[in-house]
Amino acid sequence: EETPIFRPSSSTKVVEDMDEFQESLQTIPKKVNWDGRWLCYYNNFWCPERVLKSTIFFQRNFKAKDSDIILASIPKSGTTWLKSLSFSIINRKKCTTPESPLLITNPHDLVSCMEYDLFLNGENPDLEAFSCPRIFSTHLPYHALPQSILNAKCRIIYICRNPLDQFIRSEE
Repeated sequence: EETPIFRPSSSTKVVEDMDEFQESLQTIPKKVNWDGRWLCYYNNFWCPERVLKSTIFFQRNFKAKDSDIILASIPKSGTTWLKSLSFSIINRKKCTTPESPLLITNPHDLVSCMEYDLFLNGENPDLEAFSCPRIFSTHLPYHALPQSILNAKCRIIYICRNPLDQFIRSEE
């Protein structure tokens, strides 16, 4: 029986020590982002406050496999394109072009983001349900990746672009 290539539902574990997390949140430097959302300076980078807890869970609990593929990017730098391309390459022998899940499914639903999807609702999602090679994405910088990724032989694919390409200047 072939393992499905679609994203499985993740099981979550209830966070038992919310007080400790809330206490540490009070001591972390914060600032308001350009869009009005809070950023926290954690582990030498500015992390969106809404994913700080899941980022910590990801860093502490993710167990990388040598066959894993990690797609790393900053937001708005080609993440969707990178997910589509990677998913197509990895799964090209499992389905023909007319049967491709990309025709009806958003790439973000096919390649899960660690801090925005998988670890968002719990510290230990069921990652064993993913078929190998597992493809995951993250917006964390290299130095903030879990030690298991840095120690494993998994592949890290990084995409970046000129930040000025992301801004539109209005003519007055």
